[in-house]
Amino acid sequence: MLGILAVILSLVVVGGVLGLVGIALGVAQLRQPHAPRGLARWGTGLSVLGVVASLVLGFGYYQLGQQLRKNMQSGGGGAALSSWEGVAAPELTVTTLEGRKLSLAELRGKRVVLDFWATWCPPCVKEIPHFIDLYKETSRAELEIVGISSEAGTVLKPFVERKGINYPIASAEKLAAPFSDVRSIPTTFFIDRKGIIQSVAIGYHDLVALRAKALGKDFEGAPKPAPAPPGSQPAPPTNAVQAR
Repeated sequence: MLGILAVILSLVVVGGVLGLVGIALGVAQLRQPHAPRGLARWGTGLSVLGVVASLVLGFGYYQLGQQLRKNMQSGGGGAALSSWEGVAAPELTVTTLEGRKLSLAELRGKRVVLDFWATWCPPCVKEIPHFIDLYKETSRAELEIVGISSEAGTVLKPFVERKGINYPIASAEKLAAPFSDVRSIPTTFFIDRKGIIQSVAIGYHDLVALRAKALGKDFEGAPKPAPAPPGSQPAPPTNAVQAR
């Protein structure tokens, strides 16, 4: 959605620039003593209207983009993701910025933290030092932390170097549910040593809270079944009478 807005805003900017050029040409033509003034006035007036329309549309789309970002940084979608707590995590394989493949299947037996974030998200950036400290405090036999962003590697690599991030970062999209259901960032999945989603945290959390969730007890009991996809019909009871 933000990408679509960026394209629209770029078109608005181009329209505004063309409008300014039209105004300049119209004024220049009006200053010529023998030039047809009627056409020049019409062209100048239309150019002014184009600039005004570009400003209004640009401001409107800018406000919409800001609201979308705020929504992504809020706690939206928490109820849907919390229904996955106690469910066995689906298979997930990502490639880190260094080219290393990481899969949940290979990490079974370790606690795993999956942090969904973005470089432009202030709460995400605020959490990064806590993940760095948590990564230093623990061994890789005990805990693995993976940061996952939909941004390109060319954007992520310089950011990772600048912030001194010491845990794996991956650029990934089109993931399986519930990872594809992330609507707000930061969103963090805490997966226990049995591969079960122990808890899901949405929004900023301090080091104490992150440590407690990451190193908490394994989920007790049998894993729950995965929630039905949104909009799907529940399965009929086994003793239901089939209609003719």
